[in-house]
Amino acid sequence: MRRRRESTLGALRASMRPMSKYSVKLASAPKGHVLPPLLLEVGAWIKKQDHGSLGWFDVFGGVEAIPKEWDEDNAERLRKAGFVFLALPDGSMLVLFDTGAKSPPAVVLLGSEGDRRTVASSLEEFLAIWAKGETEIDELDDEDGEEGRALLGKWLKEHKVKAPKAKDFDFQAWLDGGDAKTAPAKAAAPPKPLARKPTATLKKLGPKAQNVASLVGLRVDAKEVVDYVTKVLGKKLVATTSERNDDAGVIADKAGVQMSFTHDVLNVAYPPIHKTAKSFIPYVSAAWLEPKLGETILGVPWTAASAEEVVAILGKPTSMRGDVVTDKKQGTSVWTYSLDDGAQIELEITFRKRLGVMIAVAAASELEKYDRVTTGLFMAWAAENGLLDESHFADHAALLAQVKKRKAQGTQLFDALGRGLWDVHLKDAEGLRAFAYLWFHNMGKSWITGDLKKVFGKRVGPHDHDEPKLDDDTWAAVDKAAKIFRERFAKWVK
Repeated sequence: MRRRRESTLGALRASMRPMSKYSVKLASAPKGHVLPPLLLEVGAWIKKQDHGSLGWFDVFGGVEAIPKEWDEDNAERLRKAGFVFLALPDGSMLVLFDTGAKSPPAVVLLGSEGDRRTVASSLEEFLAIWAKGETEIDELDDEDGEEGRALLGKWLKEHKVKAPKAKDFDFQAWLDGGDAKTAPAKAAAPPKPLARKPTATLKKLGPKAQNVASLVGLRVDAKEVVDYVTKVLGKKLVATTSERNDDAGVIADKAGVQMSFTHDVLNVAYPPIHKTAKSFIPYVSAAWLEPKLGETILGVPWTAASAEEVVAILGKPTSMRGDVVTDKKQGTSVWTYSLDDGAQIELEITFRKRLGVMIAVAAASELEKYDRVTTGLFMAWAAENGLLDESHFADHAALLAQVKKRKAQGTQLFDALGRGLWDVHLKDAEGLRAFAYLWFHNMGKSWITGDLKKVFGKRVGPHDHDEPKLDDDTWAAVDKAAKIFRERFAKWVK
């Protein structure tokens, strides 16, 4: 789905120098490259457009070689394959990229924070999705540019610019140095699709909602998904994700459907599937339905103005959701139903100020994925104090037993999980998982990192942020942290 960067568009606009028209600089290409005629033609047209009417950038063109610093390991390959033709205010770059003799140059994004992805399979396709506001680049898709993009669409039609047929280009796979079809040598066999076991609730949905539900949980390369996204929704399908670009999706407002794709579904039945060393084949992880779908959901009208109206149809909510920051109840009513017991697909209907409908793979919430020492420290203490849900450690029962006997460290258990610590790894005691989520994410009145800095002291970490002075989760360190852990989790410790 579209990413929001730390800097807001408002801040970007305020920082840009005022000008009446866009500046266009397309004098020449870097050595070894040629500026395509279409780039020159559209550049001449953009030069006549009001600044801001097509997005938030100052200069179209400013053609330059790809900076070596963006990826030092692939610097020469990158420079040989492409060149920058549009720099965005946050430092990201759009590159015209040679994908091979039989394919047109693609447009790829080199993100300022290391993001990398294919934006379009050709310059023509890029201009077409830019005109529609579907580049997934905030500075180009901003709602303020709607009229300008309409003019771009008109220009493309008048000049009969149509996107050529081209295979989707996997930029991450290219960076990995191999063919997009080549999996890493140590990749596990892809998991078999889960057997579908539709529930009675699924059969109560309309045909369009049922169709969407049948796609959730499938890989994006499944024929059903490809056909639905490209033919029914008329959208471009993102074929891969990576650790730096871990989710993608499509927004089809006219159809009343939004879909999210990711390889990182926090459910053990949906392990990541490698395509290349650093790219993955994502799943359809969730879909949101809107009124334009043209069907009501379980008989609830989209115009429902209060939770009471929904209660009158569905009965008492299955849960109430609090504010994610304070964990205080804010009156968000939630109704959750299983749609497929085999594939673990759920329907979630919510009401706060308006009706919300989501169909998604049942997934956990991530507590910590990377910080193994501090997380291992907590896991050891939690294991010893009965806070772990042992049913979620069935594959590591022997190791868990060793940790509980103080014969193994918490980091060993953390490493064995492979995908980090999730809320479902903790007991399903009232409020425990919700509190742990806030505590790990610095969203409440306490924070694991802040607590451990108080216990062990602090130092400047590798990313210039203060961190606890803790290099090993020894049992002596667990004992030192035990007092503050017990204070935080006193409600759930026997």
